[in-house]
Amino acid sequence: MVEKVVVVGLGYVGLPTAALIADKRYDVLGVDVNTRLVEMLQVGKCPLGEAEIIPVVERALHSGQLRAATVAEPADIFIICVPTPITTDKRADLSMVSKAAKATMQHVRPGNMVILESTSPIGTTGDIIAGAAREMGLDPVIDLDICYCPERVFPGNTVNEILKNDRVVGGLTPRAAMRAKAFYESFCAGKAFPVTAAEAEFSKLMENTYRDVNIALANVFAHIAERSGIDVAKVIEVANRHPRVNVHTPGPGVGGHCIPVDPWFLVESYPEDTGLIHQARLINDAQPDRLLEAARAAGLEAGEKVAILGAAYRGNIDDARDTPTEKLIDALADAGIEWVTHDPHVTHMHVHSEHPANLTNDLVSAVRGAAAVFVMTDHDAYKGLKPMSFGGPMPRLVIDGRRLIDADAFVALGVTVIRVGAPVVSASDIVLKIPA
Repeated sequence: MVEKVVVVGLGYVGLPTAALIADKRYDVLGVDVNTRLVEMLQVGKCPLGEAEIIPVVERALHSGQLRAATVAEPADIFIICVPTPITTDKRADLSMVSKAAKATMQHVRPGNMVILESTSPIGTTGDIIAGAAREMGLDPVIDLDICYCPERVFPGNTVNEILKNDRVVGGLTPRAAMRAKAFYESFCAGKAFPVTAAEAEFSKLMENTYRDVNIALANVFAHIAERSGIDVAKVIEVANRHPRVNVHTPGPGVGGHCIPVDPWFLVESYPEDTGLIHQARLINDAQPDRLLEAARAAGLEAGEKVAILGAAYRGNIDDARDTPTEKLIDALADAGIEWVTHDPHVTHMHVHSEHPANLTNDLVSAVRGAAAVFVMTDHDAYKGLKPMSFGGPMPRLVIDGRRLIDADAFVALGVTVIRVGAPVVSASDIVLKIPA
């Protein structure tokens, strides 16, 4: 008999996961409270913009193995994959997990497996998922197999990552963990490693905190380089020749729904042990402010216009969640500076602040009349960017948070270039280099 799977939450992870499970001939129902998203799926259209996801989702829909609805149904396996953001005071907001768990448990029966994939603080599976089962009169250990199985997805390569990455599968019981292992290995090529639910929760937080702390370290190295007149990129290149060193790349901050969020779960629960993690978060969140401070020190003034190149938090995707650009926009607004945001991929931007992104996909119009240009995203469209791309008068300043532009070409036209981790370069520097 074909097992039925219900996936609750059809976002950047839940929807492709549901489609890939359906591709292995499971009967899959995707559930989401977003009626517009569900309606698109019901007519065979993929609501996500990632190129490799679209054919996988549409194939699953057209095959009939994947359906979409706003309410769950009885099934054999339930996967909860809803967002877990942080509040304004940096605490885990588990309200969506709690609502999804309670709604899901209305359809759960003894013998079912319930999996939480949402990134969560340590203990969430045992508290919220098991707690919702108890409220329905189900014993979470005897009646059900309850697990925590975090995703390891890199946007822009989502399908490949789901299929090929190894997985951590954490069970409230060893039986549950082994059942989850068999399930994931039935549609993924990567191996599944069984642990406890709490160990799996900790592993997800550890992975993203590791990345955040190491990016913060790279940004600190960039600060030192800027103050000492050294190009940090050259130093990182030679330092990484050491066989046990891998310094990350500094930049304008970190974004997405994982790296700038997950470390706060540990800081909230274990404040006495997480001073290093807390400081790393502050360093990375402050990068957009540092870029603006550098621009103002170079002459950018209130009332002027700037062009922001890139709304997405990383290159060649349409995902602008928790992007450093949002923090830059807030800082610009506080400084009385106007802005327009260009992005070739992002068509809308859900921001936490009260300030609009002023999005456009027309680079020339975005730059027209701008006193400064901030490069915030490593889109291919910005790599090696030259003055001719601006199509008119040059800005006075280019602040390159990604080290992408052709700096020499801009400086030759009198533009001052500020790069993360490097000395400021202006036309006067070129003049000084020319022999008398």
